[in-house]
Amino acid sequence: MASYVGIDVGTSSVKVGLLTDAGAWSVQSVPVFESSASLKTGTMDVEAWWTATLQALHNLGQSVSLEEVTALAVIGNTPTLICLDGNGDAVYPAILWSDTRAEQEAHELLEEHTLTQWNRIYGTYIPISGAYPSAKLRWLQKHEPWVIKRTAKIVQPKDFVNYRLTQVIAGDHWTSKGLVSLDRHNGLQPLEAIGLDQSLAPPCHRPVDTIGYITTSASNCTGLPQGVSVMAGWSDTLGAVLSLGLKAGDGFILSGTSDSIGMITEQSPLVTEALLCAPVWDTGYAILYGPTSSGLSTLTWADEALGPSLLAEIPETILPSAQRPLFVPYVLGQRSPIWNDRIRGAWFDVDVLTTRTQLGDAVLEGVVNAERDVLEAVTAATGTPCTRLVVTGGGSRVVRLNQWRTAIFDAPLWEGASDPVLGAALIAYWGTHPHAFPSPEIIRSSLDRMRQIKPVAQFTSRYERYRHAKRSLVAYTLAEGMEPNE
Repeated sequence: MASYVGIDVGTSSVKVGLLTDAGAWSVQSVPVFESSASLKTGTMDVEAWWTATLQALHNLGQSVSLEEVTALAVIGNTPTLICLDGNGDAVYPAILWSDTRAEQEAHELLEEHTLTQWNRIYGTYIPISGAYPSAKLRWLQKHEPWVIKRTAKIVQPKDFVNYRLTQVIAGDHWTSKGLVSLDRHNGLQPLEAIGLDQSLAPPCHRPVDTIGYITTSASNCTGLPQGVSVMAGWSDTLGAVLSLGLKAGDGFILSGTSDSIGMITEQSPLVTEALLCAPVWDTGYAILYGPTSSGLSTLTWADEALGPSLLAEIPETILPSAQRPLFVPYVLGQRSPIWNDRIRGAWFDVDVLTTRTQLGDAVLEGVVNAERDVLEAVTAATGTPCTRLVVTGGGSRVVRLNQWRTAIFDAPLWEGASDPVLGAALIAYWGTHPHAFPSPEIIRSSLDRMRQIKPVAQFTSRYERYRHAKRSLVAYTLAEGMEPNE
């Protein structure tokens, strides 16, 4: 029976999974060495990803047979920059998606071209911030010029793993955005716009296209059969969305360290300065979404700032007070829909009667209000309401968050089980079954486990009041000279 391998190159772990034609699913995960330290420094030893990949594949081969693997796809964290020399070796530690050292360079880029002009160059909307490739590369040009001089190709983590498997350097258009333009008819290309040679970008393909095959050397060290097709792959966020088996009009919340909120649409890719829009290759579908900077990381901060185990001390049966405080959860800045690294969070309506528990509950409510902010931008861009909303990830298991979600969102709320590495395996499957998209039959068992989350009548939405609070915080940011995109 044919089987398909997916690999998810995450920041903290590498996961590998094997999916059979019958829908059987096996998965293994290995932590990436010193990933916690890397998240603090914003850089990662590139070899740590390959070491974790080898160990994860070894573990998978111990639990299931790899002999009938016919295709493989890798997805990964993005936008992370890896500079490779002519031998395919890393010149410099990977600069992670979370690194914002290039804030000043982002401001300089906006002095050279307007946001509209940059988006024309990119062929899609990308915020000009320290997190994205143009600013990161400008930082290297200014502070580490030797890195640029030694670099032959600039790739993403999943492209690096693909290279080790196939000896082919290649990418896909979406995760390489900012290195290549999504408008193939563009004159000025992204790397040229910052004074670099466009040949530093990898050749790009559709996620489901075969870019190479498992080499003899890679077969010997991974246990994968020689000659297995390797697809170009995609981003980890989009892999997670694919694994849910959603239909057009379905919305999603990927609730993790940070959140991603969006919708599947059959409309033409939409350009909006609040969101990202990823075409699902040439299927006619697109994923319109926005990543936030808030999520479970915000809850971790609240536990540390307000006292240990605070959030665990909020019983599910406690009903919120009508006089409760509001919280805007921008403690790490905010990505979609305002794209500002410098804006910070704030409580509102705090008085002498406000309790520690109420402050903690306001953080939970605020995270969900920030999620709705993104979905409001999505439905405004598509002109269509969300038919149902599927929440998944670690935050989908926080009961109090779901209580707030049923109150704050208008669409019916369902809990699903996404797995980015399953999305990677599905890309491998679709690469060999090009007419099967978006049929979810191969993952029917996981779809059948979705459950609807019932609302609690006593929880009421204060989203409109939250929007007023957010606007006042944006105005304060403007007054401080920290201009957001809103």
